[in-house]
Amino acid sequence: MKLRRDIASIPRRSAKETWDTIVNLVTGAGSVDASTLREAASVMQSLITDEHPAKVPIVVKGSGNRLVIYLSYGEDAMDADLSVDPLTWNPTAGDWSMTAPSDATDVEWMNGTLKTRAPRIRVHDVAAPAGGDDEDSATKSADLTFNWGALK
Repeated sequence: MKLRRDIASIPRRSAKETWDTIVNLVTGAGSVDASTLREAASVMQSLITDEHPAKVPIVVKGSGNRLVIYLSYGEDAMDADLSVDPLTWNPTAGDWSMTAPSDATDVEWMNGTLKTRAPRIRVHDVAAPAGGDDEDSATKSADLTFNWGALK
């Protein structure tokens, strides 16, 4: 199951405050490698500034549901509430991973940096979301055909 959280970002929160909010959302007692999230801060703040998580989410997969995090910017952020509904589970309590969107030109250096600092986090080209995390792949497929006559 997929669960969504929306977080107000720039200008309501700085990139650092936005990342801190995400880290606080996804960690708790029992988090594994929480330091990974702190080590990824500079890379994650950079991609937050690029505003791609408004259209393609940051995705956390681990224990429990798949969490998709969208960020709002500009007027949308100004109109948004600063509170974020807490999760009923800790997605970083077991084996977890995170993916985030970035410009194609930044993917290589970001992943190179994350490989040594935060190996549980990967960046992907915003134009090619990792595993169709922004929507279920089936809903995006142009080749999907229903034979409604078979239901008679």
